[in-house]
Amino acid sequence: MRRKDREIKNTDEIFSVIKQCKTVHIAMVDDGKPYAVALNFGFDRTGDTLVLYLHSAMEGRKTDILKRNPNIYFQMDCSHGLVPGTPGNPCSFSWNYDSVMGCGQVTFLTESSQKEHALNRILQCAANTEETFEFPEQMLENVCVWQIASNDFTGKRHR
Repeated sequence: MRRKDREIKNTDEIFSVIKQCKTVHIAMVDDGKPYAVALNFGFDRTGDTLVLYLHSAMEGRKTDILKRNPNIYFQMDCSHGLVPGTPGNPCSFSWNYDSVMGCGQVTFLTESSQKEHALNRILQCAANTEETFEFPEQMLENVCVWQIASNDFTGKRHR
């Protein structure tokens, strides 16, 4: 990281940023070309490991790419705010943010209990709730749910 003064070094603080974010951008490689999508996500923390949960259709471009190459890069950001500059010094404008980025490999979840846990974590993150939900077995069979376990992530803050 070039700007070490903006790095978030405390893992607890990085997870606090993740908890505030609502969207993650997933970047992958499709036949040598970059491809990125924004998704809602859920997560768990296991020690210093971040486990992201995502879902998608059972088929489609994203799913096809990830089955061929499960390596991904992820990025999320939140706490945005303009830092006003002046007309006389337009370079004094800036932007505040908190962000987390890292990499990992996708693992497709196949067990109903795994999918249900992941989908609950996604809904809990999106709705900012601790409520749990039950999903019909047919729905669990028809949704692609995947996770990314990462120990390779960093946080960055600009204030």
